[in-house]
Amino acid sequence: MELKDKLLDSFIAFEEDFVLDEELHQKRIDALKIFESKGFPTKKIEGWKYTSLERLLQKDYILFSKSENCIDYKDVKKYFLYDVDTYKIVFIDGVYSPFLSDTTHDGIDACLMSAALTKPKYRDLVNRYFNKIADSQDSMTALNTSFTKEGAYIYIPKNTVAQKPIEVVHFATGNEQALWLQPRNLIVVDQNAQVQIIERHQSLKPHELVTNSVTEIYAHQEAYVDYYKLQTILISPRKNKATSACIRFLLGVS
Repeated sequence: MELKDKLLDSFIAFEEDFVLDEELHQKRIDALKIFESKGFPTKKIEGWKYTSLERLLQKDYILFSKSENCIDYKDVKKYFLYDVDTYKIVFIDGVYSPFLSDTTHDGIDACLMSAALTKPKYRDLVNRYFNKIADSQDSMTALNTSFTKEGAYIYIPKNTVAQKPIEVVHFATGNEQALWLQPRNLIVVDQNAQVQIIERHQSLKPHELVTNSVTEIYAHQEAYVDYYKLQTILISPRKNKATSACIRFLLGVS
């Protein structure tokens, strides 16, 4: 089965976790229709003329990790900011790790996208900002929107300075031979607010991995956002396999 068909077929099982008549889920369905119509981008598209996905699309990817993989903190401690107290939103093979995370709702929100998408108290902000600056007609962005479930949700209220940096860390264990991930991040920094954010994608062993990630950031008037993204690629000297990524970063200023 081709990867496109596998993704389309897997959506039926994916949507079993959601209320199907919600406005957000309708956005997923509409986005899936765009991806179904356009398929994966080719070098004929201007934004992709120097980037071929042909090799990546030949792999048989696991679309959802089969099990919750565990990692000992001592084994990954070196990948966090050294000797700096931070909020942490950590994922292992796309699955949230409460053991490694340190989220907060104390004055700011640094938590899970899945919580923001499902809890009523976040609904107004999500409806106002989610999928507003992302290019809805881009097939890879549409694919991410179709499977939006997990990632980081960060909200810094007006006149608030985040007292600690926020780390968003994605660990890939390599326990799956080939894995396809689609995290979605929504970050809203209100007027005269400040925050520092570090997003890290860390492969722990050589394997095939595609991360189709979309991050929407809204910085309001007089807001300051320091945002850093780190991606570590591990290559096997024998098989020459590497972590691959397809990442979109979008910024809105108002």
